[in-house]
Amino acid sequence: MKKFVFFVLMISMMLSCSLDEEPKSESVTLAVESVIIPSNWPLNQLGAIKVTYRRPTTCHLFNGFNYQYTDEFTRTVNIEAIKLNDDNCIDASAESYEVDLQFKPTEFGIYHFKFWSGVDENGNNTFLEYDIDVQ
Repeated sequence: MKKFVFFVLMISMMLSCSLDEEPKSESVTLAVESVIIPSNWPLNQLGAIKVTYRRPTTCHLFNGFNYQYTDEFTRTVNIEAIKLNDDNCIDASAESYEVDLQFKPTEFGIYHFKFWSGVDENGNNTFLEYDIDVQ
């Protein structure tokens, strides 16, 4: 009897899962619209860089930053979002959002930031670029 119940449970679980179902969410990248960043920064001081972006719809939810080091002093930054696959999404592109990117430089020098701002008409990535002199 136990084997039969186990067998029935396994069959019902397999039938309840469909491989054709669309995922409930996906990770997407949102363009940075503007940045408020100082030109000078003290060594070992934690602070915030203000980053502004827009959500295309209410189904796009901020999920942090993707922060890549090209070298010791160059950082490429973009905004990661979760896009819910929902039929009830509403256009949210009119409102901008501001989030803080925490930064704490540990070495003296010029730090170069590249914030991904989208794609141009030729399909090339575009960036807002800033330098911070850490003294």
